[in-house]
Amino acid sequence: MKGKFESTTSGLIISLALIVLSVLASAVSGSLRADTGEGYPGVTVSLKPDTVLVGDRVFLSIGVSHRESETAAIEGIDSVSVKPSVLIGRKESSSKLLPGAGSERFDYELAVFGSGRQSVPPFTVVLRDGAGAVTKRVPFKPANSFFIKALTDSSMHDLRPIRPPQRPSMPLNVLLPFLFSVFGVALLVLLLLFILKRSVRKSAEKIDPGMVAQRKLKKLGSRLSGGMPPHECYEELSNIMRAFLENHYRIRALEAVTQEIERDLKKIGVSGLENIMNLLRQADLVKFADSRPDQEESMQSLQKAEEVVRTARSEKVEG
Repeated sequence: MKGKFESTTSGLIISLALIVLSVLASAVSGSLRADTGEGYPGVTVSLKPDTVLVGDRVFLSIGVSHRESETAAIEGIDSVSVKPSVLIGRKESSSKLLPGAGSERFDYELAVFGSGRQSVPPFTVVLRDGAGAVTKRVPFKPANSFFIKALTDSSMHDLRPIRPPQRPSMPLNVLLPFLFSVFGVALLVLLLLFILKRSVRKSAEKIDPGMVAQRKLKKLGSRLSGGMPPHECYEELSNIMRAFLENHYRIRALEAVTQEIERDLKKIGVSGLENIMNLLRQADLVKFADSRPDQEESMQSLQKAEEVVRTARSEKVEG
């Protein structure tokens, strides 16, 4: 009799507990439906990574599901609410989950500062209808947080002494080939420069300065016959003769004055010195003393210059 009474009592207790749990569950689900409107909006929050260093990036994602006829927005996640961190990026995307249901995704990029554990700031989900009118505002306080690690050891109180810079060691098996390579390249460059200079000198020696001077004198005579002013002719005549004397007799003539040219020609015993100097002096008179020879005098000077060049070339061939 006693055992039957105890089993009956236990059954009653279990039945009462099940009734209480069902009432509580219905009350909670009813309150949720009242608050969220039949399960809308649904909010999910993700945060990664959960442990960072100062200045690192944290990515916060908030997903909001709602009726298809509504649009969602987030209020409360801004540059003020996330301090001491900094909001450096924000992106929003939307999608359709099921018939009659839509979804919005809000992605935030934060540069974290400070130290210790920090929580995601509370925000509000705002739902609007097709006309833009607010239909619901739901506050949300996420439990997500992240931990910011310090860059230095908190137990360190004194500055450590600065170590002197260490000179890098250069192994000989690397240094010697490098030095030999530099030395070889330098020798090769010097050899190329020597060959180039020698070839240029030989090619210059093959050019006959007398032929060059005669060709220039003929062109100058044609220009003079074509109407060139006689006084301009003498300036070019002086340049042609000076270039010929410098290249033919190996003296400094282009940058020298007439007296210096006469002195150098006397030293090497040039024949026809008087004719050469008369031409140069006549050109100096035109250039510096404002002498104005006529065309006939200019033509005679050109003929004398051609004779000087021919004589010098013939003497060189005979020599």
